[in-house]
Amino acid sequence: MFFLQTNGGGVESRGNTVREDQQTSPGEVFDLAARHIAGRDRELDLRSTLLENVGDGIIAHTLEGLIVYANERAAMMLGYEHAEMMALPTWHWIAPEHRDHLMLRMDELRCSRGLVFEMECRGREGHTIAVETHSRLVTIEPWGELVVSASRDLAERSAAQETMRRLAFYDKLTGLGNRAMLEKRIEAALRGACECGKTVGLIYMDLDDFKPVNDTHGHAMGDQVLQVIGERLLNSVRETDTVARVGGDEFIALFPQLPSAFELAERASSIAGCIAQPIAVEGATVRVSVSVGLATYRIGEHHDELITRADHAMYRAKLHGRAGWEEFLVSA
Repeated sequence: MFFLQTNGGGVESRGNTVREDQQTSPGEVFDLAARHIAGRDRELDLRSTLLENVGDGIIAHTLEGLIVYANERAAMMLGYEHAEMMALPTWHWIAPEHRDHLMLRMDELRCSRGLVFEMECRGREGHTIAVETHSRLVTIEPWGELVVSASRDLAERSAAQETMRRLAFYDKLTGLGNRAMLEKRIEAALRGACECGKTVGLIYMDLDDFKPVNDTHGHAMGDQVLQVIGERLLNSVRETDTVARVGGDEFIALFPQLPSAFELAERASSIAGCIAQPIAVEGATVRVSVSVGLATYRIGEHHDELITRADHAMYRAKLHGRAGWEEFLVSA
């Protein structure tokens, strides 16, 4: 609040004193007050705008459950119109089986002043929304003590975490794992191999002369060809195996529990034959072949060493003529 007082013949504003010798008119003083109030209102407008545009539902209510503020996001999360939600007590949209739990949290809040907890809310249509809530107890006049809470839909958080996980561990184009995922899977497979007495096999694949596909048909078609190959690779392995795209046209298949290196060669034969089948994309037929290098785990070997041996074997296969699994050289 901006207060004006007369002090003798001069005028004083709280925080600002105007002397008579400055010859400031009453109109100028009230202009100053108006600018102050306008600045305060702009600050309040900014705060209001920020609260209305955050991703969390923000609610302030008394300890008795009377809502004094809720942003639009809070109403949207629960499926209410904003005015409708403001007319309801807090307990109305808490799942009945969670109301005692919330009362205990309110009691804890009096001692801790701040809490983070999970609870289930009941939406307007009766559906359940699991939320994570950050609550603080603050004193604001004229209401006194208010609980101010920021709640986030756990399903939305889980979806965001899944998106981040996919960005970190999956190839965007093919949906296959990327190198980061592959390395994690190899590390786990090597630990398991030591425990069960089986071996770990790796097949390193590089498409032969894939560049002409892009040059002749365009990169869009090249991407579609890579997607088809990714699907074929996934269909050629077991659920316990892993296929990753580790370069533009390079793929690696991991087989965590193999009885012998001979079985790895059989897997390579099947995969190469699958990739060599014609690929029909946008009215055109494309054929690609693949060069492959195989490597099986050596006791005490790091995952980088296993990948490197399979990579070297693949390049030796290319040097010996490419396009044929029978020419794959198993790294000894």
